[in-house]
Amino acid sequence: MTDPSRDRGFTEDPDAKAKPGRRSAAPTPRWVKVFGIIAVALVLIFVFNHLAGGGMGGHTP
Repeated sequence: MTDPSRDRGFTEDPDAKAKPGRRSAAPTPRWVKVFGIIAVALVLIFVFNHLAGGGMGGHTP
């Protein structure tokens, strides 16, 4: 019979375990960060425009 700890993907190497505060193996790509910053900026501009009374850009008669 096989060792159950090996069937579940556990390792006996203490250094192989994830440690808190450690960076992930695949960092977020730069294009994702840029896209997120642009999206947040557009939302903030949209909200500010509506709060300032700009509305939807003059759709009133």
